[in-house]
Amino acid sequence: MLGLNYFLYKALSLFLMPLGWAIMVLITSILLIVYKRRKATIVLLVFLFGWLWLWSTPMWGNYLQGKLESQNPWKPAAAYPLADAIVVLGGGIRGDAGPKLPSLDLNSAADRELFASQLYKAGRAKKIIASGGVDLISGTGVAGVAMKEFLELLGVPAEVIIVEGLSKNTLENARQIQRLMEPVKGKSILLVTSARHMPRAYWLFDRTGLKVIPAPADFEIVKPPFSLNLLLPDAEALRNSTITAKESIGLWISRQTP
Repeated sequence: MLGLNYFLYKALSLFLMPLGWAIMVLITSILLIVYKRRKATIVLLVFLFGWLWLWSTPMWGNYLQGKLESQNPWKPAAAYPLADAIVVLGGGIRGDAGPKLPSLDLNSAADRELFASQLYKAGRAKKIIASGGVDLISGTGVAGVAMKEFLELLGVPAEVIIVEGLSKNTLENARQIQRLMEPVKGKSILLVTSARHMPRAYWLFDRTGLKVIPAPADFEIVKPPFSLNLLLPDAEALRNSTITAKESIGLWISRQTP
């Protein structure tokens, strides 16, 4: 059932994202022009303009992302309880892309590995599981291997890091961690991922039978003072609001699982 829901999530994401809606409205407008429905075309084009403007404004993107991030507030590493393992999800580091690119290509979500290392140094668990497989889109190598390399650079001993290199999405992350933690009864994990991603990740991991303790990292939203710039379209704001919408849709679909 979870697999079916994940497929549904991926399919719906293509149509419910801001640009997906915009493309469908644009196609509908072209058809209306062909059939000489001038008034309906104008209404749709005005809607299209407003729709893209809204999703491209930093104010709207910050609001949506803040709603997800605030569900699991930040805490220092020492404030977390002890657990059997720290599980850090991939997404912040691209796996080895070969000799033409560096083996470690970090993005903003690499805060995940940084916080996982802080949890380990705070004595919250004796092992870290780096969960991330091959990126099918970019064709780069196993993310878990690159995550392990970065964790070592952050001062985590190599012998305490376990690489889970089979999973390619959050659902598979949960299933593979469940396999590695067998038997799961009574075992607990500190789940480290981006704050925006945590609600959906927690929901999927909570179904494994493990005691899941959310340990979010990669907080991005700091409420700025009001400025007209927050209402101006921005490509980065459109990207952020799109990612946030994808997370919200995924969370909704996950919660429909009985």
